[in-house]
Amino acid sequence: MKKKLFYAAGIIACSLSSGPLFAQVTDITGNGGTKKAQFVPEKIEEDADKLFDNNKNTKYCYGFSSNLWIQYQSPEPVIVNQYALSSANDVPARDPRNWKLLGSVDGKKWVKLDSQAKESFEERMETKVYSFENTTPYTYYRLQITSNNGDQATQLSEWRLFYEKK
Repeated sequence: MKKKLFYAAGIIACSLSSGPLFAQVTDITGNGGTKKAQFVPEKIEEDADKLFDNNKNTKYCYGFSSNLWIQYQSPEPVIVNQYALSSANDVPARDPRNWKLLGSVDGKKWVKLDSQAKESFEERMETKVYSFENTTPYTYYRLQITSNNGDQATQLSEWRLFYEKK
């Protein structure tokens, strides 16, 4: 059964055939971790920190690749099983189309946690939430974008990583 997920103020609403289901989740990207991108943008105001600032009006944008990664290193290992991506303010052709979410204990050996293909954002600054099975705590999480929707540049306004509160 395919789930539709919607993000709203720290709560993921999961719509199944049996009706809505709510789970309290926490965004780990505000826990003081380290943000890193494979490529540094020419404009400092579009660097990787903008992906984690809770402001859809800012963005990460790198102008010379549709194949790149961005990474979040948590201060402590955390079990993540949901993430959210938000499209930026302009140029839909810069939106990620295909990607993998990877996890790592040491930042060297990576495990694929999720992958998406042929994705599109129908609106600017739209947030989509993706859920996957994971029971392993990782310190590093990497979003490996393998292609966008046709532009030379790639952009996102927000990237969130969630774990369920127990």
